Amino acid sequence: MESYSENTQRSICPSCEGANEEGSGFCAHCGGSLLKSRKNRFKKRPLLFGGLSLTLIGITFFFWINASESKLVGKVNGEEITREEFSKNVDRLKKFYENRYGQGLFEGEGGKGNLNRLKTEILDEMISEKVLLQEAKIAGYTSAPEGEIEKRLEALKKQFSLADADLKKMGRDIKDLKVEMEKEWIISQFIQKAVLKGNLRNPDQIFDQWLAQAKTRAKIETYEKLEPVTTAKASCCKSGCGGGRARSLDPKIENEAKAKGLEYYEKKTQKKGAIAKVTDFGCHIQVDIIEEGKVVVSLTYRDGEVQEI
Repeated sequence: MESYSENTQRSICPSCEGANEEGSGFCAHCGGSLLKSRKNRFKKRPLLFGGLSLTLIGITFFFWINASESKLVGKVNGEEITREEFSKNVDRLKKFYENRYGQGLFEGEGGKGNLNRLKTEILDEMISEKVLLQEAKIAGYTSAPEGEIEKRLEALKKQFSLADADLKKMGRDIKDLKVEMEKEWIISQFIQKAVLKGNLRNPDQIFDQWLAQAKTRAKIETYEKLEPVTTAKASCCKSGCGGGRARSLDPKIENEAKAKGLEYYEKKTQKKGAIAKVTDFGCHIQVDIIEEGKVVVSLTYRDGEVQEI
């Protein structure tokens, strides 16, 4: 019988199970074909490479998903909120508050809390805007009438004596501003006609309840890691002014403050349909005038009078 060294690779015959030299076409013991054995051996190889391919695809998909999410701060019913858009809003409002309340507002440990609060509020507003625009679209509110935005833009520039150059200095691109103004028009019309339906007795309560329910129904995903904000705090409040923590408020005073705030805003802008939110921060009572889901002006209320912060 032919002998084999231990290092010689062998092919096993599928018929008699005899050992043969690797590469042999027929069995040296029974003469049976070895092609079947070779075919089965090579048939197994694609399974290995297939497994590796699936693993590589899985890894690639994982990194692609993470890279995609890093460019986003969230989604509302699948519609993206980009990090670029979020960062622009944060930078713009950060500059606004620093100009109004001082450059140190976002510095130090207290500043980190203020920045976290600002980011949380902005992200919540952007989510609310997405929800409102999506609901408005379903209801048939998709665009402003032709010429409406140009008319509003000119009125805005005239009211505040602004030229295009002034808007650019403020970091506002005319094209982006028009897009923003059209969104505000759509949301305003939708809130007044489809949400409030002409009911102005308790507009803020009706709107808050509607928005809370709409957000509950929506599929909202957020990717920005922010510390939870558990208490309200006025942007202007610093140490030594009573803490700036929100406190309970006498309903009578709250209603008076709302009425005065809305009266002031409507007289100043000749616009109706805004809502007012009143908060007692201890150091002062603040009235935030909200239009299209955004705070457009903040006032202080004292002794029956309001004044812009």
